[in-house]
Amino acid sequence: MFVLTNAWRAVTRRWATSALTVLVALLVSFGTIASLAILQENADAHGADYDAQTPNAVLRPTAKTAAAMKGDDAKSTTSKYLKFTDYNPYAIAAQEKSVSFTYSFTETLPVRQSDSIKAIPGSSDESADKTGGEFQLRSFYDAKAAKANDYGTYHLVDGKGLVFTSTKATGALISKSVADKNGLKVGDTFKVGDPTDSKKTYEFKVRGIYEYDDSASGSADSSSAKLAKENRENVIYTAYATAYTFGLDPDSPKANTWSVPDLNVIFDFTDVKTYNKFVKLAKKAKLPAGYEITSPSLDAYKASIEPLGSLAEKVRPALRVLAIGGVVVLLALTIARTWFGRDDEIGMAFVSGVTKGRLGWQFMVETFILTVVPAAIGLAAGGFGAKAIGAALAGGHATPVTSDITWTLIWDALGLVVALAIVAMLKAATFSYARLFAPVTYDGVESTAKNPTEVDA
Repeated sequence: MFVLTNAWRAVTRRWATSALTVLVALLVSFGTIASLAILQENADAHGADYDAQTPNAVLRPTAKTAAAMKGDDAKSTTSKYLKFTDYNPYAIAAQEKSVSFTYSFTETLPVRQSDSIKAIPGSSDESADKTGGEFQLRSFYDAKAAKANDYGTYHLVDGKGLVFTSTKATGALISKSVADKNGLKVGDTFKVGDPTDSKKTYEFKVRGIYEYDDSASGSADSSSAKLAKENRENVIYTAYATAYTFGLDPDSPKANTWSVPDLNVIFDFTDVKTYNKFVKLAKKAKLPAGYEITSPSLDAYKASIEPLGSLAEKVRPALRVLAIGGVVVLLALTIARTWFGRDDEIGMAFVSGVTKGRLGWQFMVETFILTVVPAAIGLAAGGFGAKAIGAALAGGHATPVTSDITWTLIWDALGLVVALAIVAMLKAATFSYARLFAPVTYDGVESTAKNPTEVDA
C-alpha cells in the first residue's frame, strides 16, 4: 500500500507529464491496432481473398472497336458482333488442357417504344429505323449472366426476379425511371416493337422494377446519352427463354440489321488460377480482331478494394511514424518524469529507510499506472472501432481486427510497458548513496551539511 500510495502521489504531483504520458499511450495503442487492421485487410484483399474469387471471363470490344460501332448504323455495329462459333476455339482449347469452366450468355438487341411504354429520350435521338429502337432488350440465360451484367448490378425495388427456365413466361424488368415515366407498375403489360419490322410487336408483363446499385458513367448516364437506347435506364431485362419464344433470337437474322443479337458469352471459373490459365489459352488461340478478354467480376472486385488500397498506402508510413515516434516520446516522458528533478525525493526516501528495491518498485508502479490502463483502453477502442473506421475511410470495406493482431499487440504493449518500467526503476537502482553526503550549494554558498536532514547554523 505504501508503494501504491507514494506512486499515485508522484503521478498526480507531476500531472502535466503524467497526462501527456496517458494521452500518448492511448493514441499509440489506438492508432496502431486500427492501422494494422487496415493493413491486414488490405493484404488479405489483394492476396488470399483475391485468389479465392470465382472470376468470370468475357470477350469485349476494345475501346477502338467500340468507338467504331455506331448506334445509328446497323452495318458498322452488328458486323462486329460475335457468334457462338467465334467462342468455340476457346472452349475447345480449355477442354483439351483440362481447364474446367461453366458458361452462360446474354443477348441484346434494340426494340422500339410504343404507346404503352416510352423511353427516356436521348440528347440527339435518331429515328427507330436507324437505331432499331429506343430501348435495349437484354435477355439473360440464367442468374449468373445477370450477375455479370456490364450495365451494372441492380436490385429490385418492387416485384420479383426473372424466371429463366419457362418458355411460357413473359415477364420483364424495367427501371424505376421508366416505370415512373409511364405510370407502369408490377403486373402491367406493355408492348415493344421489332427492331427491323415496325409492324411487329411483342407483349411483356412487368415482373419487377429495378434500380442500379451504382452510378452510371459515360454515355450510360441519362444526362449524357446521345441516343435513348444508350441510356442504361432504358434497358429492359428478360429471360433468354422468353426472348427465344418470342422470336427475338432468330436462327438466321438478316445480316447488317438490328435483328442480329449482340451475343456475350460468359465463362465462369472456380478460382483465379484457373481463370489465368484460360486467359493464356485464349490469347494463344488468338482473340477475334478488335476484341479483348476481361473479367467483369475481377474488375468489380478490384474497384471495390481500390479505396482500401489507397487508405493502406497512407496508413503504412503513418504507422511507422506512430509506432517509432510513440515509443520515443514515451521513453522521453518516462526519463523526464523519473530521472530529472527527483534527487531530493530519492535522497529523503533513502534517509527515511526506504530501500532501493522498494523505491525502484514505486517508480515501476508509476509507469504501470500511466501506461497499462491507457494502452488497454486504446487497444479495446481501436479493436472495436477499426471495422467502422475502415468502412468510413475505405469505401465501405470493413477492416476488422483479427485475433492475431490483438494478441501480438497485447504482448508488444506489455513488453514496452515493462521496458519503460525498467528505465524508470534504474533511476533509483543507480542512485549513489555518496550523493547524500555531497556538499550542497545554496545561492552560491556551499553548505557544510553532511546529509539532507542537517541544517547549517
